[in-house]
Amino acid sequence: MKVKKYFSGCCILLFMLIAFSSCLMNDDLMTSNVHTGGLLDATTLIQYKAGSLHNDTISVVVYQGPAVTSIKIFKRYTHIADGSETDEILLDEVAVNGLNEDDTLVLDLVYGWDQLSQGFSKLGNGVDDFPQTANLADIGDYFTLRYVSVLSDGTEASNRSKTEVLVANSYAGYYRSQITYFHPTLGGTYPTVPYWYGFLPDSKELITISSNQCSMNFSIWGSDGETMTITIEQDNTVTFEVVGFEYIVKAGDPYDSSKASYYDSSSKTIYLYYYWEGPGGYRVMWEVLYPDF
Repeated sequence: MKVKKYFSGCCILLFMLIAFSSCLMNDDLMTSNVHTGGLLDATTLIQYKAGSLHNDTISVVVYQGPAVTSIKIFKRYTHIADGSETDEILLDEVAVNGLNEDDTLVLDLVYGWDQLSQGFSKLGNGVDDFPQTANLADIGDYFTLRYVSVLSDGTEASNRSKTEVLVANSYAGYYRSQITYFHPTLGGTYPTVPYWYGFLPDSKELITISSNQCSMNFSIWGSDGETMTITIEQDNTVTFEVVGFEYIVKAGDPYDSSKASYYDSSSKTIYLYYYWEGPGGYRVMWEVLYPDF
């Protein structure tokens, strides 16, 4: 476990805005004998990939305030096939030793499958054996981690922030997105001079839906909920569905029938071709997703 302390209020605010998708709720749920202190925020989602040499770190922000002695982390497991859940049991108790009295601090936590699965013998349905290795788990199943702050006087604060540890498929993870964008009225000439070409500044995360499906932000959008769900078929062709976008997005390139979306299994690269029609003609996108993990 790594502990980081931040002594600049501006740095704290910037870190929280950029690094975490979860939101701090000021009215975090408390047990009846505690009314203040112990607030924390945690990474909302990590994807656990069987056989990966490294899995994502869970970052827990413990806010400055009354001294937190430790953080109890509880776990439960959801089996997506039947929706059954295990009982919640203790995963870990992380020492804080009151370091949050002077400043906000960040704890970086990494848990292996042995730690996550320990204590479970059956799935929540009470029938099926609990998967003892990640590669025996069903893709789409997930652990839910819940955080309880133990204060210096022994009282406890149950925080709203939770972390989902998702059993991921082989395509999940971060990718660098290279976009070639042709627009009929804003400039450029198809197919040699795009209106815009380059890598997006931030990596895209492909989030597991099923064994061959992932969701991600659509194209250069996503901040308003524009999402693309991609399906990698058995022959490595790629189909997709776009939701939350103002136009109907179609597969391929209206000017070149040879451009069809596909997955290159040797390089783990995804090639996407899509377009939509708006005022003035077709907007054409060629997007290449290069693995960044």
